[in-house]
Amino acid sequence: MSGMGDDKSCTLMCVKGGSKFVLADCGHKRVYQLDKAGQEKAGDFAGEKVKVTGRLVGKTIRVTSIEAVS
Repeated sequence: MSGMGDDKSCTLMCVKGGSKFVLADCGHKRVYQLDKAGQEKAGDFAGEKVKVTGRLVGKTIRVTSIEAVS
C-alpha cells in the first residue's frame, strides 16, 4: 500500500491490524502459513528475506528456526 513506509513497517502494521506473518516464495509463486512458533519468531524479521527451517504440513510450515539471508 502506498505511504505505508518500508517493507518492515508495512508488514508490522498489517500484522498489528490482524494479519498473520507468511512466507512468500516468489520464485515458485507460493505463500505458506507459519505455525504459532513461526508467528512468534517472524516479528524480528518482518519484511526481510529469510531462511525458514521446519516441516511443511499442507500449506503450513511448522517452524523450528528463522534466520536472515542476504
